[in-house]
Amino acid sequence: MLSLGHAGVDLFFVISGFIMWSIGKSASYGPTEFLVRRSIRVAPPYWIATVAWLIFVIAAGYGWIVVNLDHLLWSMAFLPHFSPTFEGQIWPFLVPGWTLTYEMFFYLIFAAALMTTANSRLIVVTVVLTGLVALGVALVPVHAWAIVVTSPLLLEFLGGCLVAELWMRQPGGVIRNLMLVLGGFALLAAFGGAVEAEHLWSRTLGFGLPAVLIVLGAAGLGNHVPRLSMLERLGDASYSIYLFHILMVTLMSEAWQRLPGLHTPATAILFVLIALVLASGTGLLIFRLIELPLQKWLTRLCLVRARRPNVTSR
Repeated sequence: MLSLGHAGVDLFFVISGFIMWSIGKSASYGPTEFLVRRSIRVAPPYWIATVAWLIFVIAAGYGWIVVNLDHLLWSMAFLPHFSPTFEGQIWPFLVPGWTLTYEMFFYLIFAAALMTTANSRLIVVTVVLTGLVALGVALVPVHAWAIVVTSPLLLEFLGGCLVAELWMRQPGGVIRNLMLVLGGFALLAAFGGAVEAEHLWSRTLGFGLPAVLIVLGAAGLGNHVPRLSMLERLGDASYSIYLFHILMVTLMSEAWQRLPGLHTPATAILFVLIALVLASGTGLLIFRLIELPLQKWLTRLCLVRARRPNVTSR
């Protein structure tokens, strides 16, 4: 059952597709501004987290983690490559960043779709993503970049786009959407345990399909559930929590290993809860103090100033 935790990534991909289509379906700005906006949102926190992890790895003396310039630069650039530390895995130096490799590639495809008319964008995204996946099935690529750009995981982003379009047209009622959410979780409980997270088709079907149902139902239930400010704040900080949680979890793991006398089921649960609190609290602080101010500053620098008309002196 612990393997079901991997399904969070697939849910994230579907949600990402949902959000991109919700804001991009009728976007008035072009592909360049879209990519600038997404880069401002995604890249700086990831770079900071990567540097923080690098400092920690060196300070902790983790000699088993390979540190070399090529690996770091490819990681920072979101370029797919095989990890020199984890054989056969297409992972960057900061391992959770592997999802961002897919994310950034999806942004490129979505940016290309923005060059077409609003009525054609969903068709373009659908054709390109399904075409790439079909190409992967036909060619069975072995290079890291080719595996990523033809991965069936791309269908989860497409699923999110289709969910957003359906939600906009037919939001449905409470009963339908509740049944969708329950059905998604039922599928996950029934078949998720058999999913091999490293097998991309297995996780796309076993995790991705339930995620599509869950997101569709949850979107339709949005106006029928109470708003909880704490959950909203955690949602705002979710990116920072995701990037920096590895530091908190690793620190807690080190502490746990050094306290063998406390190893009981009850203390194990307590340690997990403490790790969750530390990861969430750290992410909230980083979001408030670093991510949000940096995002606002870069937006003003890169977008607001670029839109100012030239004023000639008289």
